Amino acid sequence: MGVRDARDAYPLIYLHDASVSLSEWLNFARRRCRQPAGRTGMISIRDRRGIIHAVFVYRIDIDLHARKQLCLNNLVVARMPGSTIDDAILSSANALAARHACKSISLEQPLSRRAVPHGACPTIVDLFSRRMEQPTNASRH
Repeated sequence: MGVRDARDAYPLIYLHDASVSLSEWLNFARRRCRQPAGRTGMISIRDRRGIIHAVFVYRIDIDLHARKQLCLNNLVVARMPGSTIDDAILSSANALAARHACKSISLEQPLSRRAVPHGACPTIVDLFSRRMEQPTNASRH
């Protein structure tokens, strides 16, 4: 995925986390695409119509046994009923690992300061928590 494709991926990023602006997303994509060729990058998964359904960042690292390892992070996926997006992500990751002779694949999950239920969308959690923090009309005097 190149910087030009990053603009096409923004609707997916926005649906995942509306607090990320287009300029922040494009800056993030530019930084990932400027890294040394092949050691790191971004992958997008498109359907036959060209719509992006998943994006992830990768880097080639070394595991505890000093073997090459493909590390995936910042995975953003649009879940749709009946879709085969998980298979497409696995296929893409396996092909990338094979191309770089990686012996293993790891999916990194960042530690978060806020408690978000497993599999929940951060945007929905943020919107709901903001709504709960606002005073109701009945409590105003």
